[in-house]
Amino acid sequence: MMTDAEIRSAIEKREIILDPPDFERIEPASYDARVGNWAFASSSKERINLKEKGLLIIEPGEFAVLESRERIELDNKTAAQLGLRSEYARRGLLMLSGPQIDPGFIGILVVRVVNLAPKPVALPYEAPFLTLQFFRLGRDVETPYHGPQQGQGGISAQDIQELVDTEGLTLGQVMKTLSALARDVAELRGSVARLAWSIPVIILFGIAVIGAIVALKK
Repeated sequence: MMTDAEIRSAIEKREIILDPPDFERIEPASYDARVGNWAFASSSKERINLKEKGLLIIEPGEFAVLESRERIELDNKTAAQLGLRSEYARRGLLMLSGPQIDPGFIGILVVRVVNLAPKPVALPYEAPFLTLQFFRLGRDVETPYHGPQQGQGGISAQDIQELVDTEGLTLGQVMKTLSALARDVAELRGSVARLAWSIPVIILFGIAVIGAIVALKK
């Protein structure tokens, strides 16, 4: 794994290209990629311009697709791994994208996340949210990356369509349904408790009425 000095040197030699780069985001053994221009959330069903809006709020149980601010380019001797910064993982976000970036990759990173926390999570525009670790290989790979994400310019129509086409309840809807069910159960318990208190009173009242009727017949 490359150190901060090695990452800086690789950027300067253009073995790793980050466009636009931010040298302040270089950590001791990683680089923190930033939230990019566009996002898509499962609840809104529309692309969100974060450069204009300034903030993405991911509600509990909601899925979202985000892109990196940086365009990444790796030479044929460098690989990388990505993951969420620990602060967002601790707040309940889970990354659903693969962690490997192969040598030869060119493009903007697109990642999917889901909020598993009971509270909303906010992602400001250009906030560091992905951690990239780089690995320098012993020699060039024979077959550089040439998969479907090669050259991607950000969130694609396919990324959006895959969320739109999701059938059934989303995780967020399930959580809301369970919350509503919990409230209904609590209300039912309250009603049962009130009913349990009133039953003895009704019985005593009934006994008193029967006793009065019997007394009148004598």
